[in-house]
Amino acid sequence: MNNLGRIFAITALLGAVCGDSRAAYFSGQSADITDFVNGSEVSTRGVFIEAVNLSNDGGSPTAMTTINGVTFKSVAPGQFHEAGEDFANASFVYHGGDGYVADGLWTSGGAYDALADSQLYNLDNGNLDYGDGYGVVNLTPGILYELQVFMLDDRDGINKTFPVQFQQITFTGNVDQYVPYDPAPPSLGYISGITIGGNGVTQANGEILTARFVIDAEYNGLFVNSWDGGAFNGMQLRSLGVGGDYDSSGVVDTADYDLWASNYGSTSNLAADGNYDGVVDAADYTVWRDFYSASVGGAVSVPEPMTLSMGLLAVVYGVSTSRRRSA
Repeated sequence: MNNLGRIFAITALLGAVCGDSRAAYFSGQSADITDFVNGSEVSTRGVFIEAVNLSNDGGSPTAMTTINGVTFKSVAPGQFHEAGEDFANASFVYHGGDGYVADGLWTSGGAYDALADSQLYNLDNGNLDYGDGYGVVNLTPGILYELQVFMLDDRDGINKTFPVQFQQITFTGNVDQYVPYDPAPPSLGYISGITIGGNGVTQANGEILTARFVIDAEYNGLFVNSWDGGAFNGMQLRSLGVGGDYDSSGVVDTADYDLWASNYGSTSNLAADGNYDGVVDAADYTVWRDFYSASVGGAVSVPEPMTLSMGLLAVVYGVSTSRRRSA
């Protein structure tokens, strides 16, 4: 890394260390669905956990579909869990909305047919700041997850733009019940500007929201809330492993920090891109810092901001001075 790169890394590092020290992490973005034929936007990163084709508790089971090698299983009627699973084996629980199932309505073909023809809509409860969509359950603190939420609509005349909110939650394990919060559980992330629509016969427009997150130790799940009458068609949950283990050694240590530092600012070598957002940056240091601190159990702490800044600045100054003397 050259001197300018080191300075940028130091600046980013200071911002990361001086910021929020929670273990929780969130990054997310949405994108238009464009590859309707093959569905290449469906992620195959990390380890697959579960993918479902959603409908509500009164809806008929919908067709199982495979998109980009990922099987979105059909759902069985049941108020609380997808496909009749018990809570311990479930990844998602139902939390409101109206079901819409119309097999074969969308006739334009493509990988997303089955998802477009079964959905939950009217998910927003204006009287609550949570519990308006689906719950993601049995999450493990310390694991970096990737959740994709698929939102399409083929109903005639439907054109909606809405946000999606992610909130950390503790489920009790008794059906879909959760520990009550007053006034609301803490928000982990928020994505706005989701746009969907259709013409009822040959066209469904939609987006895929991809969120990567780590939950705090006191929680075991998320609420995924669609505001303003948005619609969900499917979800996929994947594990990306232990946050900060950039060299895939199975432990988070200083070697992972070295890999992050040497790749800082890179968009081509993404070995240390801990949040999979396409660039190695300060957010990836935050992921490493939080998991490194957890892995050593507090026995060894990361440098405090002032110590870190002085030490790294001294390194940069020393390197630049040495180069001037040898020039």
